[in-house]
Amino acid sequence: MRVKVLLLPALLLFGVGGPARAQEPKPVRVRASQVADSEGLVLRFAWRYAPGDAAGREAPGHDDSTWQVVLPTLSDGAPPGWPGIGWFRRHLLVEPALQGSALALRLETPGAAEVFLDGRLVLSAGRGQSPPELPSPRRESSLVTLPGRHHVLAVRYVFPVGVPASGDGIGFQLSLAVPGRDPAAGVEPGWLNGLRGAIVALPAFLAFLHLALYAFDRRARENLFYAIEMAAFALVVLREYREKLLATMAQRETLDALIQGIPVLAILFGLLTYYAVRTMPYPRTWRLFAGSGLFLLVASYVLPPIAGYAWIPFFAAVVVEVLRIEGSGRTIDRRGAGIFLASFAVLLLTIVLQVLIVVGVLESVAGTRAVYAFGIVASAVGMSLYLARSFGEARVVAAESERKGRELERARELQLSMLPRVLPRVAGLDVAAATHTAAEVGGDFYDLRSEGDGSILVAFGDATGHGLAPGILVTVAKALFTAMPAGRTLPELLAECGRVLSAMSLQRLKMCLALARVSPCDVAFASAAMPPLLVHRAGTGAVEELGAGGLPLGGRLAGRYEERRTSLGPGDTLLFASDGLAELRSADGGELGYDGAARAFSEAASGANAHDVVDALGAALARARALRPLEDDVTFVVVRVTHGSAHPTHPAR
Repeated sequence: MRVKVLLLPALLLFGVGGPARAQEPKPVRVRASQVADSEGLVLRFAWRYAPGDAAGREAPGHDDSTWQVVLPTLSDGAPPGWPGIGWFRRHLLVEPALQGSALALRLETPGAAEVFLDGRLVLSAGRGQSPPELPSPRRESSLVTLPGRHHVLAVRYVFPVGVPASGDGIGFQLSLAVPGRDPAAGVEPGWLNGLRGAIVALPAFLAFLHLALYAFDRRARENLFYAIEMAAFALVVLREYREKLLATMAQRETLDALIQGIPVLAILFGLLTYYAVRTMPYPRTWRLFAGSGLFLLVASYVLPPIAGYAWIPFFAAVVVEVLRIEGSGRTIDRRGAGIFLASFAVLLLTIVLQVLIVVGVLESVAGTRAVYAFGIVASAVGMSLYLARSFGEARVVAAESERKGRELERARELQLSMLPRVLPRVAGLDVAAATHTAAEVGGDFYDLRSEGDGSILVAFGDATGHGLAPGILVTVAKALFTAMPAGRTLPELLAECGRVLSAMSLQRLKMCLALARVSPCDVAFASAAMPPLLVHRAGTGAVEELGAGGLPLGGRLAGRYEERRTSLGPGDTLLFASDGLAELRSADGGELGYDGAARAFSEAASGANAHDVVDALGAALARARALRPLEDDVTFVVVRVTHGSAHPTHPAR
């Protein structure tokens, strides 16, 4: 990309010839780079004009300062008061390299014309002709020499009044070119013009293509910038081949007027494309370049004399900027950079060849002088292949993400299948549970079983992390809970689970687990790094904490676990809640915390049964997180002491 930004303006500098821009009424500056172009230096901008005929108007010293200023093609029709004949004059300033050199003076006109150089007749077309022979398209040329610096061209032009104008106008067009470069000489093979059209069509097609890509993905701004850059390229190449591809002189004049600021536009969006591909975020200097580029773009049309020169310092600044960024080491390395470099190497070679042609070292390359156009094609193909590869990789990443999403969803289904579908029925105890899942697979786990002595054994755990691995650990915990022998103390059961998990060498995976035996009279609780068990007292409305702390299971160190007990009375309610409840973030970014979880439980405990308490906790959870997704699973297991015998069974949710 670096080479592309460096060389893009050079293409415009060395490859684009054509009319001298906005010199009128000042003299035209005749340069070697312009006359060496295949079209030559076209004098289609304004000339001095005086209607009628008079002797001496061809003389170099004739005073034409009061003459009107008109375009010589008269594409808008004859000027007011056109009598059918008039004189046109244009002053030339020839650079030293061309002084004394032979040049081809070309004339195109539908009328009759006599061309004088420094007062001497050098070219004529249709002298003495009158209707019905006019209009009759003519192309004439002759060799002239420009021995000094200042010269005057004068044209005596005839086009009868009342004769319909052609599509190109009723006037004439003069140009100066290197001899032997007459584009009208000889018959070209049809495929050559087709090739020119293809070279113009390629960047135009790429502009539409990458604009469409940007419409599908607004984040890929390089597509937008590159589309505008390619559109500018298309206009530049079209101007190079306008004599062959545009049918009328009016079309060529419109293109010449439009092209004034295109070099600046191409440089600016070449730099923006570079920023989009190689930097993130954009350097602060992008605003300076964008502002300068837009100013020069407008100035190219408002102040035409600067159009041919103002972009050169802008280009130099872009070169310095690109070198600065590349030297800073803050660029983004992306796959496909080799495609960039290969295409830009071709572009660099074509620019070197173009320079050699312009300075006269080479006549042409493979019969063409516009070598830079093929460099543009190589650059366009290279950039498009890079963007296509980036787009393909994005599709691969999206497909891989979708595949992983399906795998995680299956893991989620497996994890949820590990949870009990029907909770045990025990006289004097009402049990309900619910899990609110986050986007990823979490590690929340619970299970319950009847102990046969009027109590239930509750296992409540949370595997560390998110994703597939914690889901697998939950499966192991389910197997361990199922195999737990009856009659063992809770600390012994936790220690045995820890020993088994440590022997499995699960590396960084750990399991936080709490075990509780709950009867209508009391609860025994032991914890391995799980949040405390919350107890809501029906008589006082107070919320108490029972047990907490300890080391998680599965580590290298064996933990020491203590069993805590407390008595229970009718209406007392127990809450086993995962840490996702306390760590829940509200809309303002603050955590609910364990105190907030206790308050939410106190309010929910007024429910008529365990099922109502779980529903109230779920509603409080929804209010706290509003519409934001959960960052972690939140699981509730609620046990309430009742007065009756076995309470109706609630399905787990």
